[in-house]
Amino acid sequence: MTMIFAGPQWIERIKELLARLVTENSDRLAGHHFSLSETFTSVPPDGGTSFWAARIEGGKVRFGDAPDPDADFALVAEQTAALPGAMLIYDGATEQMLKAANDHRRAMIAAGRMTIRVGSHKAPEPIMAVLRELHDSIAKETAV
Repeated sequence: MTMIFAGPQWIERIKELLARLVTENSDRLAGHHFSLSETFTSVPPDGGTSFWAARIEGGKVRFGDAPDPDADFALVAEQTAALPGAMLIYDGATEQMLKAANDHRRAMIAAGRMTIRVGSHKAPEPIMAVLRELHDSIAKETAV
């Protein structure tokens, strides 16, 4: 099943996937913490705004009921600006594909269509591993 990127089904699905991945990896995640928030504007079909926010801590995840601009990682982007990155599957991606994704991201930031705020707390490797798996899993289910 494919879903519209950042649409209601997609938001629910990414939460389901993250909850499952955190539960499956809770032992590895114990003692680590990280928060993230993603907000998308101009989301089809009606051009609305959607978001998801989560805090991973102590091998558990809690989802926020509002965007968190103070999260360790906070993204705000137009849906179409973020779509190419959302659909990239990092596992197996070539250097050329990664460069193109980075170039696109930089162009969207320069155009004012995307902002990314990264706090001083970086995601520890066990959390990064979960987030990479989350990204690739949802990318496979994301429609153009």
